Amino acid sequence: MTHYQDELFPSVYNPAGDGAIEAAAATTIKALRETGTLDPSHSLKVELIMQGARALDRELAKAKITVAATTLFSRVVDIADGLPTVQEAMDDAFTRLVEAVEHAE
Repeated sequence: MTHYQDELFPSVYNPAGDGAIEAAAATTIKALRETGTLDPSHSLKVELIMQGARALDRELAKAKITVAATTLFSRVVDIADGLPTVQEAMDDAFTRLVEAVEHAE
């Protein structure tokens, strides 16, 4: 099935937004945004993660897992590991606060 045929006849495996990996990615990204951990500089990584998660859900629902799917899995994990964590953001904020107090004296 070509790309254009897929638009006319949606995939029977996992429609957009219906997969567990995509849902988990969306939940994680939402939590990071709500804590102010993500900023606009992370938008490309977020988009790559979301598109990759959607593709992974589709691929993993198939009977056979391809080499391309395992490669995509690895890439999505690598990109996700590049996002800051809430703990890192809290640590950075605490470090900036300590430095500000030290310089104020």
